Amino acid sequence: MSTMDTWRGSKASETHKAFMGWGGLTVNDDTVDILDMLRAYYDVAAGESCGQCFPCRSGLKRIAARLAEICQGQERPDDQNYLRELAAMVRTSARCDIGQTSPQPLLDVLEQAPHLLKARKTTGGNYTSLITAPCVNACPGHVNIPDYIEEIRFRRFEKGLELVMNNCPMPGTIGRVCERPCESACKRGLKGAPVAIRNLKRFLFDRNAALNNPPEPQSLPATAKKVAIIGGGPAGLSCAYYLSLLGAAPTIFERHDVCGGMAKFGIPDFRLPPAVLVREVNVVAAAGCEIRNGVEIGRDISLDQLHEEGFEAVFIAAGAPHAPGMRCEGEDSCPQGYLSGIHYLHEATRGRQAVTGTRLVVVGGGNVAMDCARTALRHGFKEVRVVYRRTEAEMPADPVEIEEAKEEGTLFTFLAAPLRIESKDGRVTGLVCQKMELGAADDSGRRRPVAVEGADYELPCDAIVYAIGQKVALEVILKGKDGALNKYRTLDAHEITGEVTTLPRIFGGGDCVTGPSSLIAALAAGKRAATHIAAHLNDSAEGPSSREELEQMLMGVNMLDAEEVAPLEDPTPAMPIHAIPLRERLSGFTEVETDPLEWEAVRESSRCLRCLRVVMTAH
Repeated sequence: MSTMDTWRGSKASETHKAFMGWGGLTVNDDTVDILDMLRAYYDVAAGESCGQCFPCRSGLKRIAARLAEICQGQERPDDQNYLRELAAMVRTSARCDIGQTSPQPLLDVLEQAPHLLKARKTTGGNYTSLITAPCVNACPGHVNIPDYIEEIRFRRFEKGLELVMNNCPMPGTIGRVCERPCESACKRGLKGAPVAIRNLKRFLFDRNAALNNPPEPQSLPATAKKVAIIGGGPAGLSCAYYLSLLGAAPTIFERHDVCGGMAKFGIPDFRLPPAVLVREVNVVAAAGCEIRNGVEIGRDISLDQLHEEGFEAVFIAAGAPHAPGMRCEGEDSCPQGYLSGIHYLHEATRGRQAVTGTRLVVVGGGNVAMDCARTALRHGFKEVRVVYRRTEAEMPADPVEIEEAKEEGTLFTFLAAPLRIESKDGRVTGLVCQKMELGAADDSGRRRPVAVEGADYELPCDAIVYAIGQKVALEVILKGKDGALNKYRTLDAHEITGEVTTLPRIFGGGDCVTGPSSLIAALAAGKRAATHIAAHLNDSAEGPSSREELEQMLMGVNMLDAEEVAPLEDPTPAMPIHAIPLRERLSGFTEVETDPLEWEAVRESSRCLRCLRVVMTAH
């Protein structure tokens, strides 16, 4: 046939035979029948039109019908003019992105290779299609964001929650503490505030909880095939939930007395109330999962013993619950008043205060650092200061968290790196910091901090909490299982299926595979692993599906850079974030943010532009 490349924006695919989507098409293999692929593409596009505007609904169906006729050898003299005019009309008149973007591949072929549209009997091909959107593509869990927001717009709230839980079994948690990559990718954000995707998810969960109407998902018939899940954090809970729906019999082994992992012990109650997690864990249990709290794999029971007890597969979701030190002078003596943010928050969620005094310094710039600072203020510290080695612009913490920390009285010292811990009689008395300046950008894209020689100073304090990262510790779990860890000391597992390279029928997911990551990424890993574990149990394992590989490939593609047109200014105001009065926050651990009102959620849902795009590959 022919090879061609009309793709605009981020390179979408160089590994598939052909790729077709919102930015045009790329054909890398001349065996691909472009005419037949166009037919298949517009079949999918026509089927995905929401039908709410005539140009898209009617136009895409007509394009699909005419291409089908051409592929049957039925030629008309006006074929190309008809398709060109129809595609142009759909692109300029449609209200949503399905109609605005899907005509592009056809228009490109008509312009650059019209001879490929000559009528003939086509032989067909092997294609994989995907309906996505910038927000969906940015979400590690690929939650169907446009559709659940559409359900809110029409006040079909139970259906909206069902759509969320198809890919996210912890909507109450994610609706509060997710890092919101979806909102960063929202097209509405090109001009104004993005749609409040996270808060709408919270609205659906909290409304359902208020009605005491827990979801009852459909599941396959139960079997006796047992799966052991090591760790009751987000990855483990997700894997257990979806395995239950697939008919397996999962059992969670959690070393603590309650499930939740870092969502429970690493996030303070004023951001994530315990009742939310309890409800979500109960939903997982109700789906058919057994939970054994207070059992540590590797100490109380070994991997080999799990197999002896009849577990046919194991999913390791041990997280990254440990913290590396600051590697500065004075920390080896471990003076009283010096501890990790993970330890500090864990104690706080247990109702205990791990350090005392009047002045506390938090080292770090992420969400854990913000949580530690805000927790310390609630513990009665008079002065809480965050020390960060870059500027505020480079801080990885959620901007909302930074702003709320400032509102509550947290102080910030930027361009400062810890140099030495000062102590007296075993107690912390201060932190000596090195003044920094920003140099060239590093691999993360942020400018690298460089020390200013001779410019150090001391911050007097009674306690230091460091929140500069987390690390995995799997040696106890994997005792006697050599070769299961990679050079980063994380589990050596397939990035999609989660299957451990050297251990058959043992899978892993979440932070213990990727290193410290997000809650939504852990939930996504749990669901993917559940799918492949179920396939192994049924002796039907075939590795990653073409859809999973396509989703994985698209994760690195910016969908808003292909000559994207910013939306018109939206007259509808963005949904505000409601919070309890400042004077009430520091008196305890009551949740700071409160629910949006129903009318606010419905109005916010109307701001969604439904930026759906059809993607297809040939292989």
